[in-house]
Amino acid sequence: MSDSAIPAPDLDASKTQRLARGEVIVENETVAGVSAPMVRAYARIDAPPERVWPLIDQTANYERTMVGVKRSEELKRDGNRIHAKVTVGMPFPLRDLTSVTEAVHTVEPGVAYQRRWKLLSGDYQRNEGSWALFPFPGAEGATLVRYELCVEPNIRIPKKLQNFAQTRTVPKLIDRLRELSR
Repeated sequence: MSDSAIPAPDLDASKTQRLARGEVIVENETVAGVSAPMVRAYARIDAPPERVWPLIDQTANYERTMVGVKRSEELKRDGNRIHAKVTVGMPFPLRDLTSVTEAVHTVEPGVAYQRRWKLLSGDYQRNEGSWALFPFPGAEGATLVRYELCVEPNIRIPKKLQNFAQTRTVPKLIDRLRELSR
């Protein structure tokens, strides 16, 4: 996992306009050798990145800030490397899923903020992703959010439930961040 510069998203004018209207754009990308797709989402939050970043940075608060998280604990913070234990609530009859991840937080004040994580242990074969926050183009005091997630739990999850999580949960997650960053 690299600590290098954070690449800004290259969004076309159509996507930028959709985001400016408040839309959450959710895309899926097939990943070779992985049963679940990579989810990539973009959104605008009407607060500066400096105000949104603490919601991403403070992993111990994820049960309050992140939709679907039942428990969260920061296990260790060593500079910009963070180990966290997070439990995601699953609908009955599925059991909740817990992971321990290592994240690298990269902060370039006024330019970008990023959290990239990878799985260390837990109920997944794969759990990796990132949050990246940038000043929203042409809108002072607003944040462009890019969220990426590729998870492959050790349990079989029906495709219908995976699709629901992607199309419903990600926008709810963004709405929560919008609410908390006001």
